[in-house]
Amino acid sequence: MSQIWRNAPVKENYDPTSFFEFLKYRPANLPYFCPDQKGLTVFCRGRREQLEEILEPTPFELVDDRFAVVVTDFRNNSSYPYHDAGILLAVRFGDTVGGSFLFEFEDQHFTVASGREKWGYPKVYAHAGLDADDTTARGRVFLGDDVHLDISVDLTAEADPSAWQGLALYPHLQIRAVPEFDGPGFESFQVLSRDTSADYTLTSRHIGPATVELGDAVSFRGKRLDVLEVLGGEYKVGDFAATEENTKPTLLADLARV
Repeated sequence: MSQIWRNAPVKENYDPTSFFEFLKYRPANLPYFCPDQKGLTVFCRGRREQLEEILEPTPFELVDDRFAVVVTDFRNNSSYPYHDAGILLAVRFGDTVGGSFLFEFEDQHFTVASGREKWGYPKVYAHAGLDADDTTARGRVFLGDDVHLDISVDLTAEADPSAWQGLALYPHLQIRAVPEFDGPGFESFQVLSRDTSADYTLTSRHIGPATVELGDAVSFRGKRLDVLEVLGGEYKVGDFAATEENTKPTLLADLARV
């Protein structure tokens, strides 16, 4: 690695934290809130061999062949409005079991960068939306003519949630990996555990039959993620909060320091 300047020439009285204004997002320790948040989750059963293959480049182990496809409306967010969507797999790292986003999309460039750089969420940019009426809740993610995912829940019928009972979606287990700027590896490879679920207050929930369509963006090694069975879904409204205590993750390991 190149030599570090111990007495770097900088502007007088320069505060590096002012660079967050240039990045257009906030530091990681600041809380944020989203009252009346809308969320749509569809639960699926996948092909275990394919899910294990997707996890091969990660330090995680698969614990369940069920996974969740989610679209969430954060437009009431206290810091900046956006939509979040993705696919969560249930994984294990050591003694910790939780959900890991292996595919994730957001519709603001600065929230893509913020989630990736602060906490390791694998976010990429796409258009997203979540709409609901008296009969159907539907979430879509697309870019141009390419549909990345399209999910819906029937609000006129009921479904049995026992089909996805016990599926571990929290805490979120993510990898914050910072590549070396002059080498083949990583300066840091942090496995983080982050859980805001304790701060969430549910207002309403409907559980019903669901549909899911996944596009080519939800692929690994040229193979689209298989959905063997759609188990059902839920449409929730509630107050999301990431308090100062729970917005900050826990460091489980730094594999670049092992």
